[in-house]
Amino acid sequence: MRSPLPSPEIVAASDAIKALRVSESRYRRLFETAQDGILLLNADTAQIEDVNPYLIDMLGYSHAEFLGKKIWEVGPFKDIALSKEMFARLQSTGYVSYEDLPLRTKTGALIAVEFVSNTYDCEGIRVIQCNIRDITLRKRAERQLTESEAHLHQLSIFLQTAREEDRAHFARELHDELGQNLAALRIDFNALSSSLTTMDPAITARLAAIDQVINSTVDAMRLMCEELRPGMLDDLGFEAAISSYAKNFTRQFGVPCDLLLDSEDYGLDKLLATSIFRIVQESLTNVARHARASHAMVALQDRGGDLLLSIADDGCGMSAELTGERKTYGMLGMRERVRMLGGRISIDSAPGRGTHIEVSIPRSELAIP
Repeated sequence: MRSPLPSPEIVAASDAIKALRVSESRYRRLFETAQDGILLLNADTAQIEDVNPYLIDMLGYSHAEFLGKKIWEVGPFKDIALSKEMFARLQSTGYVSYEDLPLRTKTGALIAVEFVSNTYDCEGIRVIQCNIRDITLRKRAERQLTESEAHLHQLSIFLQTAREEDRAHFARELHDELGQNLAALRIDFNALSSSLTTMDPAITARLAAIDQVINSTVDAMRLMCEELRPGMLDDLGFEAAISSYAKNFTRQFGVPCDLLLDSEDYGLDKLLATSIFRIVQESLTNVARHARASHAMVALQDRGGDLLLSIADDGCGMSAELTGERKTYGMLGMRERVRMLGGRISIDSAPGRGTHIEVSIPRSELAIP
């Protein structure tokens, strides 16, 4: 006689039990192989009900030293004044998170961890699961990166300062040595020309050509000195130097350049004045070489908390390739100068609608060593 078939209710219950066992098995495997520390607490009593192997290895306490203890009774958490407050928050909100929590292991080593906890119900029992991740190496790498960036920032300032000093020194040498020689050559040539009494048109034309070459050489030398280090920047200050440069730009390239300064004295130190002048110089050089613009504008505003430098033109504009990640050396140089000053730079440009460069420099960064 065959046994009666089990009822559908019994089959369903059996399937549910099997599914529960499978789920428990999967959870246990995840719990034991997780690469984060996991701590399970009774949400009502704060007693530790289980810990996974990774947490045991991380903190150095045995399984027995955890079980049955309240969280603030176990070594690593005794040093945390917030343990009881944290547990109270968990009971009331069901969730708590700390991004950089210091824990001391059984061997005395101090580690930094991320601590995330949440509460859930398990067969009518409220359980708190705490996930603890060791971020010591990450925090160390972040500190090293911060220190490296600070060193690079100081190195950038040093290199920019040294470069400007070298350019100023070379400009002085060029002006003093070559300039004096050219001045002496001009005086001697003029004296020689005056002493010659010739009506030969060929000789007269030759003398005029030589005079033109001397004058062109003097002008080129003066322009090179100004490009290397504008004398007005050191002698008369930033405001006079930038005004003179804008006028010379219009005269040299035939592109009208409006200069708008809302102050007669911005109180800029040498490094800052040089940096802003170079940013304007590089921007207008790009306008002259590439923009095919009919008009340009430079404006500097003192907004109390910061300085706002704007440079715009109505030229052909730049592609996104140049304003984005791939940049010319001139663009990179401008960005590095702005970064050195603790400021921000934005470049708005597109083919056919010109270019607008905006640089914001915080006043708090003006006292640069």
